[in-house]
Amino acid sequence: MIIASARHILVDNEDKCLELRSQIEAGADFAQVAMENSACPSKSSGGDLGQFTQGQMVPEFDKVCFNDEINVLHIVKTQFGYHIVEVTSREEVEEPVVQTASARHILVDSEEKCLELRSQIEAGADFAQVAMENSACPSKSSGGDLGQFTQGQMVPEFDEVCFNAELNTLHIVKTQFGFHIVEVTSRS
Repeated sequence: MIIASARHILVDNEDKCLELRSQIEAGADFAQVAMENSACPSKSSGGDLGQFTQGQMVPEFDKVCFNDEINVLHIVKTQFGYHIVEVTSREEVEEPVVQTASARHILVDSEEKCLELRSQIEAGADFAQVAMENSACPSKSSGGDLGQFTQGQMVPEFDEVCFNAELNTLHIVKTQFGFHIVEVTSRS
């Protein structure tokens, strides 16, 4: 997978675009020119767009960022207007390995209730039944089963347990939604 980094200045007409490019080529600071003239919200960071992959930008912009020369000022016309684009880097990176997990959980509003329910399950109560009777999550209708999901799909605290904690063990997790009893049933 190829990722690129670029910065740009967006204006509404070609003459302004050419004028600003001339200023930068004559020594004006790109970031300062962007902050003072760009119509894009990225102007607050000097026009910096950060890193992105092919297909995340409009086609005309993408073509320049993934095919044309790096560290050169390019003029690009898109449906948004005229851009001065400087591709600052382009590199091949390995595709990230997407992990998946399956889990079930019970969501309650207090840590005390969470501990009480965990004790019941550890004493032999059926997880699915306890979830159906006590969970505040819609997943309670399926015994708390969340099915399979990818890393990054859940809130960070939940993700941390699902992708790092021991399988088939009851874990208590606090998130902005409340307290969860989480059992990670599989991971790949």
